[in-house]
Amino acid sequence: MAPYRTRFQIPARSWPLIGLLLLLLTGCASQTQTTEPRQSDELEPTVVAYEDYHDPLQGMNRAIFAFNDVVYRYAMIPVAKGYNWLLPNPVRSSIGNAFHNIKMPIRSINYLVQLKPKAAGVDLLRFAVNSTVGLLGLFDPAEHWFNLKRTDNGFENTLSHYGSGYGTYLVLPIVGPSDLRNGSALIADFLLNPIPHLTRQPDTTYIMTFDQLQSFSGRAEQYEKLRSESDDPYLFFRNLYLQGVQRDADHQRACQQEARAC
Repeated sequence: MAPYRTRFQIPARSWPLIGLLLLLLTGCASQTQTTEPRQSDELEPTVVAYEDYHDPLQGMNRAIFAFNDVVYRYAMIPVAKGYNWLLPNPVRSSIGNAFHNIKMPIRSINYLVQLKPKAAGVDLLRFAVNSTVGLLGLFDPAEHWFNLKRTDNGFENTLSHYGSGYGTYLVLPIVGPSDLRNGSALIADFLLNPIPHLTRQPDTTYIMTFDQLQSFSGRAEQYEKLRSESDDPYLFFRNLYLQGVQRDADHQRACQQEARAC
């Protein structure tokens, strides 16, 4: 595959931020996404064991997982619980809507690269409606009034669209379970995120860190509960991630067999 190229030129002052954000990115994604990552909000009652899975980076992955685990349990989870206690769910949902809205370029540009102009147009129209009638994206009248469905899209979807595989399993600092395709896509999505281009330091760091906090807050207690119930947390969360990858692959295969868009 030809390397992805972008015409963005990053100001020198942004390079330290990129390094920081590689440690802080959550989601999501995303994803984006969210996107939150591939795991649904309601976890499966059991997790498939991938006993024969080849994990060539396991030594490094376990070290990063141990670091993440300490950060989650002693910093991020307590802050997330306080955030959830302080703000009611409707307020947190509105904040999440606003961050999703402002990240429109990530979704729309990737739709165009994927040769999906209709999806890009719908996303652009959603942005216009929600940025005005929806009060800068705090509310979602585009979906509730005009049935313009919210979607998630990013450079990982673009790589998948053109046949790139997941690559090996990878644990990223703070981000957590990932893979080579998803990890590299985070950098491309960061370049398309308007926030670093519209704000200055230190405001950029504050805003993007808050974005990651509100995204993580919905998963904080879930992580705590699952970790406490697993004999080997590293293997459990790795298998949970791989199970989500397999579920996505099966879904995509079904879409291709039925010749429908997913």
